[in-house]
Amino acid sequence: MCISITLTLNTQLSFTFAVFRIERIPEFLNMRAQSKAESLLRKLKSSESGKLTIFLGAAPGVGKTYAMLSAAKERLNQGISVTLGVVETHGRKETQAMLEGVERLPLRQIEYQGTALTEFDIDAALQRKPELIIVDELAHSNIPNSRNKFRYQDVEELLAAGIDVYTTINIQHMASLNDVVRQVTGVRVTELVPDYIFDLAYDIILIDLPPEGLVQRLQEGKVYLPEYARSALEQFFSLENLIALREMAIREVLVRVDTNLSDELILKDKTPSYTIQDKLAVLISANSAHDYLVRLGRQIADRRHMPWYVVWIDTGRPQSTSQRMQLRRDLELAGELGAKTITLKGATSYDAAVKFLEEQRISTVLVGARRRWRFNLWSKPLYRRLIESSLNIEVSIYHPPQASVRTRRKPRQAPILGQKPGYLVGALLTILATVVAIALLPFVGTGNLALIYVAAIVTTGLKFGSRPALATAFFAFLAFNFFLTEPFYTFAVDDQNDVATLVFLLLIGSISGPAASRLRRQFMLLNESSRFSDTLRDSAETLTKVTTDGEVYKTFHQVCQNMVELEAAVVIRDDSREIRCVEGSITISEKLRAGIDWVFANGSAAGRFSNTLSSLQEVLLPLGTLARPDAVAVLKVPASDRQLSLFQQQLLESMQQQCGTALQRIHLANALENTKISMEVEQLRTALLSSVSHDLKSPLSSMMGSAELLRFRFQQISESDRVELIDGIISESKRLENYIQNLLDMTRLGYGELKLERDWVEVDDIIASATSRLKRYYPDIQLRLTVSGEHAPIYVHGALIEQGLFNILENAARFSPPDAPVCIEQLWTDEYLEIEIKDSGPGIPDEVAEKVFDMFYVVADGDSKKNNTGMGLAICRGMIGAHGGEVLVDNKRISDQGTCFVIRLPLDQRNQPNTAKVSKAIS
Repeated sequence: MCISITLTLNTQLSFTFAVFRIERIPEFLNMRAQSKAESLLRKLKSSESGKLTIFLGAAPGVGKTYAMLSAAKERLNQGISVTLGVVETHGRKETQAMLEGVERLPLRQIEYQGTALTEFDIDAALQRKPELIIVDELAHSNIPNSRNKFRYQDVEELLAAGIDVYTTINIQHMASLNDVVRQVTGVRVTELVPDYIFDLAYDIILIDLPPEGLVQRLQEGKVYLPEYARSALEQFFSLENLIALREMAIREVLVRVDTNLSDELILKDKTPSYTIQDKLAVLISANSAHDYLVRLGRQIADRRHMPWYVVWIDTGRPQSTSQRMQLRRDLELAGELGAKTITLKGATSYDAAVKFLEEQRISTVLVGARRRWRFNLWSKPLYRRLIESSLNIEVSIYHPPQASVRTRRKPRQAPILGQKPGYLVGALLTILATVVAIALLPFVGTGNLALIYVAAIVTTGLKFGSRPALATAFFAFLAFNFFLTEPFYTFAVDDQNDVATLVFLLLIGSISGPAASRLRRQFMLLNESSRFSDTLRDSAETLTKVTTDGEVYKTFHQVCQNMVELEAAVVIRDDSREIRCVEGSITISEKLRAGIDWVFANGSAAGRFSNTLSSLQEVLLPLGTLARPDAVAVLKVPASDRQLSLFQQQLLESMQQQCGTALQRIHLANALENTKISMEVEQLRTALLSSVSHDLKSPLSSMMGSAELLRFRFQQISESDRVELIDGIISESKRLENYIQNLLDMTRLGYGELKLERDWVEVDDIIASATSRLKRYYPDIQLRLTVSGEHAPIYVHGALIEQGLFNILENAARFSPPDAPVCIEQLWTDEYLEIEIKDSGPGIPDEVAEKVFDMFYVVADGDSKKNNTGMGLAICRGMIGAHGGEVLVDNKRISDQGTCFVIRLPLDQRNQPNTAKVSKAIS
């Protein structure tokens, strides 16, 4: 990392400007709040994207575009391909001359309200894909009907495609400084760039010009035309404004340089002891706009180098549409400025806030000052209660900016007196309570009848809220006075007890009604939280068990249909990159197809309620990793809905994370399984070659020896010996051919592709062939053959059965004493044939009787282990298992020392092979 401050002189513009260069790791503000591992991961990830260079100025006219083009010319001279995407020269001749010799990308023609306008062509830039592209005016808002709403979104796409970008911006367009700029200049800047764009920058170059020099350039007409220069000097470009803007720009750069140093120390495990590990929490509400508070939080967090949160506490109180929209704007602004947004649920704001501050160990809290016109004077504001609490925190209270323009208040979407049907229901319940009370008046005292009205008040409060409940309490007061107190049918009261009853009725009704309303809100809040938690728990439990991508998509679709209550569909790309719907049904138009392609390419949400392709009627959400979405969820939102509810937003975000994690787990498991299978196949091939090397070498050696004898001693050998040698060569070659064919069959057996060429074969012939082969290697072996039961041919692949039998006989001959016989016995029953092979060797313990059929498992010790690879019995089990039979060790059939192997073949050999036994043997 390099941090340099360079002073350069530009003779063509006849002014001096300082260049503060910050070559830095992208996303440094986020890395500071993460661990070293996460910082390194982001550093590696950033190397795959393009590098963003921002030329930052304190005000228009300081020479940002000229400096940017000069730097681009230097890159062009170094052999880098440079393309001009969009450049605003503002008619300046010096800047216009810098465009010569650089490739220029044609602008896109867009018709808006009958007028043809030009705009930066993002699609052409992505198709051209130069190494470096110039995109001037980062804070520019694109023409309506463009793909992206803002130019900085175009820059994000270019960076994601691996293209380096040079761009310019003035300090007043930085989102977190919007309120400060308003207070300094008196001008509200509307085109803003989120601070995270600055965090993405690899290189920030501050183009600084003394205010006196900028004023001189204005007077000379080098910034604006002369007729506009005088007006600009009197308003935005006053000397005091320029000094303040210059200070903000330099301070912002210096803060980032200091933070960059801290990040570098963290990456090198040199975190300084003086680093403050405080945390900041910004508390916002839905009652008023708190965007100024969020921006202040960003500035304080930057200066103090601490992570920060923006917290909203949902107490279950109903909100109007304008309040929900304002809250959503504040939370979106917080996300753009790099804050972690958190929504808490609690009975009161104070209880939820205190619990959060204690758990997260927050040291600094920012709250807005409560307006004084509220009538609940008996309750303390939240900031005062936090100050008086036992928490060791710093509480900062901020009023809205004094220079802010009082906007015209929008009409309330919800009635100020609550739900209108509640008043009608309250009146009807009062009438019903009056009828019941009049009927019970002869039997029950007047005071007890007031409880009937209290029940009506509580019922109204539970159903419709506090205001209708208070109205019902007033109705009950009038009805009780008119119908149940003497003199009847008048509002006069003669008895003092009735006066007390009326007063207590009104008092209890005024208390119990709002209390019931509050209880209703808490119940609704608890119900929503329970639904949210239950949905996430059930979906998480389901997603932990799924094994395919389709099951993940099905789970997401079900949650959208049942809990989010939106019509949804999930689309994927097949191998030919065609879009295909796998869950739900949807008609994919060309416009929707373009949006889905954009989500697949960028891994971000698009469509309605977003800043990308917002003209779409659908909401598009990526499913999978951000770098490579596996699918796109298409949500159909009714046209009457102005936004998604907070419950829907949080549930969809949580489901996106869960589905992404599940898809990653499935892909990793599949990759691991494929790797494991490849390793096992390679290990099987190696082991097979090692196991059969002796059997392949023996016939080859015999054939080579006979051939050499015939070649060099042909005349000395008699005719009968020649014929015998030639017959031996032919016999050994046939044997070798059969053996190689058996190995190929065994390989196909491991892949499940072996076709058994069955035929009726005599068991005696199979045993004779196997024993004959055995005596070639063990001439002194003693064999005893016995047969029990009826004798008949069997329908098998003779070569495979002979090979399996030979492997067991060879194993018995290897471990039996020289003078001990190997017994072979046929046992015939009505259902199966058993071939027993008994030896007098050291035997196989019962605990490893099944393991000897595993590949590479060897029981013997000493020299006998050297020539044994542990493959023979495994191959034998595979061959016998292909016929539906089995091979096992049965020590119960041995009276003394030794081992008894049993080959069991079903006599109904036309049945399908036992695939389970085959796969078990091969694995």
